Amino acid sequence: MSAAATRLESLETALHLLGGLRARVTHGSGVVSVEVDENGGMTGLWISESLDRVDATDLGRAVTETAASAADVVSTQRDRILASLHDVFTY
Repeated sequence: MSAAATRLESLETALHLLGGLRARVTHGSGVVSVEVDENGGMTGLWISESLDRVDATDLGRAVTETAASAADVVSTQRDRILASLHDVFTY
């Protein structure tokens, strides 16, 4: 396979992987789970039925922290994909 074909295949694979990135993280308390897409945007939020024991401020903090953690997971995955793509295009 030519170098150009290898690079094109690697680019197509990376684009496919990047478009399919997702992460779902559950807060340590188990009260909240958040799912994010490839851009770190929230696509899902699950709140436990045991919500009656959680203060609104604590719930807000749990949602924010969990969303940030999920976005970090996606960011790490994206960095790995881009690093491998960089290796293919670097001489």
